[in-house]
Amino acid sequence: MLAAAATGAALLMGAASATAQAAPATSGTSTTSVAPIADSWIHVGTYRTLQACYGDGVNSAYSEWDCKGPFSSKWQLWVNDGS
Repeated sequence: MLAAAATGAALLMGAASATAQAAPATSGTSTTSVAPIADSWIHVGTYRTLQACYGDGVNSAYSEWDCKGPFSSKWQLWVNDGS
């Protein structure tokens, strides 16, 4: 009978701790964070002039683009694949 009481107490303690662990803690502020989406910049082409690079950037299907340079008197068009 003593063994049965000890087993019953152990089961109750186990159930109580399992219930406490399963219950989520709530708070007034959100602690959920979302990982930022990484930008993926793609090199589209190399141009002799900034105007040519700019023209292709404006006419591209992407909302974010950039003409970088000059590198060796050339301009490079980069677009953000996520835009």
